[in-house]
Amino acid sequence: MDSLKSKSKRKEVRETLKRLPQELNDTYKEAMERIETQCEDDRKLAERVLSWIVYALRPLSLQELRYALATMPGMTEVEDDDLDDLDVLISVCAGLVIVDEESGIVRLVRVSPLLRY
Repeated sequence: MDSLKSKSKRKEVRETLKRLPQELNDTYKEAMERIETQCEDDRKLAERVLSWIVYALRPLSLQELRYALATMPGMTEVEDDDLDDLDVLISVCAGLVIVDEESGIVRLVRVSPLLRY
């Protein structure tokens, strides 16, 4: 869907739809390639977001994720200026991460059976 939202002409939409990956693994691979082509700061942020989501012992709320990402060795407190922008956290992950509207939980767009909580 990310690759479609920048298209303004029907022809562009149709051509993009034809090029969409057919297999789920190819879709993930394409998303990871989009992450890798971002500037270094965005790529590193995406990697950190994905790592926190995948390795957390329980699902994290968006606020918990923001604080986890802001915490650095030696810090004694986190200030509002240390927190990443909500939209940026989601957008750098190239469609792999969503926020559940109902619970506020940040999760992978499709949860693997191996990552059940």
